[in-house]
Amino acid sequence: MTYPQAEFRDVEAVRAAIEALEGAGFRRSALEMYSSRPVESDPPLLPRRSRMSLGAVLAALLAGGGMTGFMYWTQLDYPLVTGGMPLNSGWATGVVTFEATMAGAVFGTFCMLLWESGLLRRAGAAPVPEVPDEGIVLQVACESERVAVARETLAAAGGANLVEAGGSQ
Repeated sequence: MTYPQAEFRDVEAVRAAIEALEGAGFRRSALEMYSSRPVESDPPLLPRRSRMSLGAVLAALLAGGGMTGFMYWTQLDYPLVTGGMPLNSGWATGVVTFEATMAGAVFGTFCMLLWESGLLRRAGAAPVPEVPDEGIVLQVACESERVAVARETLAAAGGANLVEAGGSQ
């Protein structure tokens, strides 16, 4: 995989470059945009759907359910003399279940953050480019035979400082 990239000075030039690259047959999932400052655009330039809330909820359910099941099993498997009180205390189980659920949600959110940011998937990807203070860098992931098309499209859209970063196959 090769990663041609170009610098742009404004959002509209990046939008034009993205549309031109789509017209040349590149998918939006093959494009990455880097900026040193937040880029505000309506509609978003490269919208990406986040699954962070799904990861948080699933991890919370797994941790809370697992802890509740473990406590229930422990209370039944190792009965204590409680002076006539029930072996399964809802209040104690509820507190621990709540804490485990919240810890699971935090852990799930953190794991999804690492995954969606690409930090866990960076093997073989191009290095993050050096971004100018007032600019936006648009990077295209493409096969070696399509690099010329990507470079021409970026240059025609007004991209400056065209360079290529290589990754592993």
